[in-house]
Amino acid sequence: MLIKQLNSLFKFLFILLVFDFNAQTDCISNNLPFIAGEEVIYDIEYLMSKTWISAGEVRFKVEDSIYKNQPCLYLEGKGRTLKNYDWIFKVRDKYASFISKKTSLPIQFTRRIREGDFKIDYKYDFDYDRNLAYILDFNNKESIKDTLDIINCSFDIMSSVYFSRAINFNKYQKDDTIPLNIILDKQVYENINIVYKGKNKVTNQNKKSVNCIHFQINLIEGTIFKANETMDVFVSDDTNRIPIYVEAEILVGSIRVYSKIIKGTKVPMSYLD
Repeated sequence: MLIKQLNSLFKFLFILLVFDFNAQTDCISNNLPFIAGEEVIYDIEYLMSKTWISAGEVRFKVEDSIYKNQPCLYLEGKGRTLKNYDWIFKVRDKYASFISKKTSLPIQFTRRIREGDFKIDYKYDFDYDRNLAYILDFNNKESIKDTLDIINCSFDIMSSVYFSRAINFNKYQKDDTIPLNIILDKQVYENINIVYKGKNKVTNQNKKSVNCIHFQINLIEGTIFKANETMDVFVSDDTNRIPIYVEAEILVGSIRVYSKIIKGTKVPMSYLD
């Protein structure tokens, strides 16, 4: 049971941060809320027998880079179980994207999963002129090439994490819905909605309070989430739009995710105390 719980923890964190991407025709923002040098580290906690336990950690970072002779931003997310749990179920996951500084579109995406004996190795190269993604699957002895038809304003799981933060929530009223398009595991998931729930104050693990934008995601029943459940996400209500706190019910209990370390933001974080 604990192995299934830890496996769900890491799938959960990378999926949850994707579902807040604005999939409208004007989805590319000219004013991105992140810059090279930003780094955020999260603690993942699981509710076990009425006690919250820290089971893993995820780090997101942004760096300047060059890919195929194009100036880019390199976006990376890495998740891992804590050492105390490695002997039970070792997780070392990595998601990374190169996005063009000129167009703000992703150029290349990689997904490297190591969860116990389970492995995934994908690489996507994007051609938005033709609305195609060229995929290399390294999960077999010989790499397999594949092609995926994509649609406007659909992004890979990593670039979606970052572009989502550029949503202008001031355009929405409470309970308004926002459509989403997500590329994941060689599929395009269309018109998944989030629901804007207004603004709240959140206190982080360092006992600092942050004004946040609150929205809920109507989850899809599957291997992680229950039917008819929602996920609550809180992002900082400032220029940076940093995801501060997330909570949700999963098939094997409850999960919450706290931002632990935030540095290198576009502007200094706005704390209330």
